[in-house]
Amino acid sequence: MDHNISILKKQLNHPKRIVIITHVKPDGDALGTSLALAFFLKQQGHVVQVVIPTEHPNFLSWLPGADAVINREDFTEETLLEQVGRIDLLFCVDCSTVKRLGQLKFLVERSDLFKVIIDHHIEPEDFADLLFWNVKAAASAEILFSLFEALGQVDSMHLDMATCLYVGLITDTNSFKNSNTTPKTHYIAAKLIACGVDIVTTHRLIYDNKSLNRLHFFSFAISQRLVVLPEFHAAYFVIQKEDYKRYDLQMGDTEGLVDYALTLRGILLGAVLKEKDDAIDLSLRSVGDIPANLIAKKYFHGGGHRNAAGGFSKLSLTETVDLFEKILKNTELQH
Repeated sequence: MDHNISILKKQLNHPKRIVIITHVKPDGDALGTSLALAFFLKQQGHVVQVVIPTEHPNFLSWLPGADAVINREDFTEETLLEQVGRIDLLFCVDCSTVKRLGQLKFLVERSDLFKVIIDHHIEPEDFADLLFWNVKAAASAEILFSLFEALGQVDSMHLDMATCLYVGLITDTNSFKNSNTTPKTHYIAAKLIACGVDIVTTHRLIYDNKSLNRLHFFSFAISQRLVVLPEFHAAYFVIQKEDYKRYDLQMGDTEGLVDYALTLRGILLGAVLKEKDDAIDLSLRSVGDIPANLIAKKYFHGGGHRNAAGGFSKLSLTETVDLFEKILKNTELQH
């Protein structure tokens, strides 16, 4: 850590043009940590731009600095480079595999950029010059806070930075309910609250800021799209393309649905299978030792954490459902 901090200090010892990128479909940790990092770097005199490969959920639009984020989908590769200008340093936040960068992967393939990863997912790929990685961290926000500590910059954090980091913590721990929550997580949360974070307002903006369409959709999904397989301790939702149109679903409107599967007594593995135009997206959540990340990696071209992972299938929706149920019949997944 000390060696890496020394290298990072050298990289930041004079003003640079810096770009921060995240994984596709950036969540609260990816966006919040990126924005907190951007605020910090701007404090140090750097020119900074956050670029995301795809749209972020609407419920994160209120985050400080989110209005200045560039969405790669709005630009061609050429016009994006024109927009951000010269790049001296590239940060990759909450993502350590090239494929999860989507259409931003061309940036990490550039040999002229010094690249830094800040991430907590397993099995990082070797595409960066500097890696701040800790699989035991509850969120990438936790790693960035530790960086601020190592750089002696915690006392210089302002409210916007602290709020962004706090959002990273609560979204990746499900409000400190998931097993990745540690004493360090609560220590950091306390420090951020001491900076003035309004936890009541923040939680309401993240969790109690839903559209009526989304509420109707959840009611429909629970009553009509939930499949429970108690013999396999599993439950899953199947969301069809027509459901998106029927309820006018926006980016992030299916967030949290998978957690309802795990609220059922005896269910240890929950999933949402979402039919898209070109693939079936999967979100997996599990309890205890059931390896959601290994299931996603082995069968669905994905990955993540032991109890929270995702992937996709190029099979039809029916074929994907059949495959998923066959996987459940694997005795190794039963508890």
